[in-house]
Amino acid sequence: MSLEAAFVRLNAAIFAVYGIAFIALPETLSRMVTGEIPASATGLTDMRATYGGMSLGIGIVLLILTLKTETLRLGVLGVVILMLCMAGGRSVGLVIDGVASQTMVTYLMLELAMAALAFWVLVRSGGSNR
Repeated sequence: MSLEAAFVRLNAAIFAVYGIAFIALPETLSRMVTGEIPASATGLTDMRATYGGMSLGIGIVLLILTLKTETLRLGVLGVVILMLCMAGGRSVGLVIDGVASQTMVTYLMLELAMAALAFWVLVRSGGSNR
């Protein structure tokens, strides 16, 4: 398995596990991540859909992109974009909301590190899969 495929599959697995966990245990995961839980059934349902369903879907799409050589670079690019968008949204929240829990700072650092690593993998792969 190539570095690119292994890298995208690792990210696919992380998104899928995170998604499944939020679908199955939204209160537990929400408390771990934010220190709070949604106050209503609607909030829990939305958390299952957004954090759970969307994360699981992203994991599946990333995995599918590793199945063909022609789409592998797109998978790596997808990781770059996903991580930068997550880090950007988190940064805006930290600036506007002014509260930075250790978890939020850790997530931000992980997102930036994964984006940088994904960019390195993308550059390293060059045009070999075009």
